[in-house]
Amino acid sequence: MTDIKRRKFVSLMTAGAAVVPVSALVASLPSRADEAPMVDPESAQAKGLQYVEASENEEQNCGNCLLYTGEADAEAGPCPLFPGMSVTKAGWCSAYQPKG
Repeated sequence: MTDIKRRKFVSLMTAGAAVVPVSALVASLPSRADEAPMVDPESAQAKGLQYVEASENEEQNCGNCLLYTGEADAEAGPCPLFPGMSVTKAGWCSAYQPKG
């Protein structure tokens, strides 16, 4: 194998090795069809955080909480306090922190 062919081969192998982990990561991300289930307000975790699906205070809700990571136009979205689940944008819990 000539030196140029070897360099080309090593370069291609290195690039291929970098693509495999990235493609695995992208494949593991949830799609819109795989939306997370909603938090059950009767679950122990939800009760512990006093989670409700509709806030009594319009100014304090999941949609304007620092922890809420849902899309602005979505009715529900993820919250790190409930991994793998969605909370309603209108909801509230005792961990509420206003967005700065």
